[in-house]
Amino acid sequence: MSSSTGEVAATSLDPTFITRRRRAITSAWAGFAIDSYSIYVASTSLLPAMVYFQAHLSPSQLSVFVGMTFAATLLGRPIGALLFGHFADRIGRRRVGSITIYGFGTISLFIAMLPGAEQVGAGAATALLLGLRFIEGIFLGGEYTAATPLALEYASRGRRGFTGALIQCSASGGPFVVAVLTSLVLVFAPNAGLHSPYVQWGWRIPFVIGAFLAWFVAWFLRRRVEDSETWKETTRSKSPLRDMLKGSSGRAFLQSYIIMTGVFFAVNMLGSVMPQLLLSNKGYTASDLAHTQLINAWPGVATYLFFGWLSDRIGRKRALYIAATITIVLTPITYTLMANGSVHGWANLTLLAALTNVFTLGSLGVLPAYINERFATAVRSSGWGVAYSTAVVIPAFFSYYQLGLAHLVPAAFTPGILAAFGGVLILFAVMAGPETRASDLHTVGEAGS
Repeated sequence: MSSSTGEVAATSLDPTFITRRRRAITSAWAGFAIDSYSIYVASTSLLPAMVYFQAHLSPSQLSVFVGMTFAATLLGRPIGALLFGHFADRIGRRRVGSITIYGFGTISLFIAMLPGAEQVGAGAATALLLGLRFIEGIFLGGEYTAATPLALEYASRGRRGFTGALIQCSASGGPFVVAVLTSLVLVFAPNAGLHSPYVQWGWRIPFVIGAFLAWFVAWFLRRRVEDSETWKETTRSKSPLRDMLKGSSGRAFLQSYIIMTGVFFAVNMLGSVMPQLLLSNKGYTASDLAHTQLINAWPGVATYLFFGWLSDRIGRKRALYIAATITIVLTPITYTLMANGSVHGWANLTLLAALTNVFTLGSLGVLPAYINERFATAVRSSGWGVAYSTAVVIPAFFSYYQLGLAHLVPAAFTPGILAAFGGVLILFAVMAGPETRASDLHTVGEAGS
């Protein structure tokens, strides 16, 4: 046993350390939940009110507009990861994490105050919405560069997979809260066209609540969480980004980038395309979508936790092989059934949506631990954050890939094809890397480690 490992084992029995670890994991979970909330509020709460910004859109035009709103946030994330990942490695995970969460909470409040097409014109209303979503994406891209590495540096070696999955499962917690709030708002602010209560002001409520939730999490992280001893004892890199791209870290980054590109191809279908597929079914309403999302959160959470736990037992690579294969084989089936109109009724469509969650999210239960275990402490935030966020760029244009594929195959097949393609990227990229389950985060990436 190395001295550092022995020190960690002894420290982990200290009640003070246990409290610090619990707070670090809690803040990472809550931060990522608000991150996810902020991403998916557009595809759940704002989707039924898109006519506020752009009236008289055809279904295909609405699909592209929704995709642009989603993509604007994703495209801002790489900038945030490059900027805030550098500072998280240089000045600390805690401080940077709180800054970024305060940031995207404030932008959420600004979005809630936006004028619509009737007030400023469709072009200006759309530009303001997309611009703020892009800036929000910059802060969102910074959040997970700090919080997840901090929590995993506190976690015990034998539970890092589960801890990473616990943090990642808050990605389902965010949409769940959005769905609850949207359902409640629709009760007293019905959605019935451009001048209905929901379209004029109801959609704003989830954005305002998201801002206050973000500010509370940022306060907790700033005041109640400490940086890990692993980070404190590490010699700082003068240029984490440059060092991350050299040698073994450079190879780790390339592998992680390809894996995450595959993940985002699959997850974008889940987060943005699937709600539109559900709404395209006759008789399926915005309220039905909110209720489906309430159900969907729980299979997603269970999937994250199961695969994180499994990776602690059988290894990260084996767990990822299983998860990616499931995505490749099964998601085309569920997407096609939702898209071709052959399945009817809220219960049946919700079951398909829940199965799609399960078939898609297994890889993300393993990847927080796997990717963080690939990088040395001095560049861990940069490696994790930049790989995670730069990978969103190519999949962010999924609406256009679907339009292109629709010239080759029926449109109903395109979501499943893109999701399966994501699974293929994950599978082959994982084959190119090492097993990391036994890694010591104090020494990983050092010479001879």
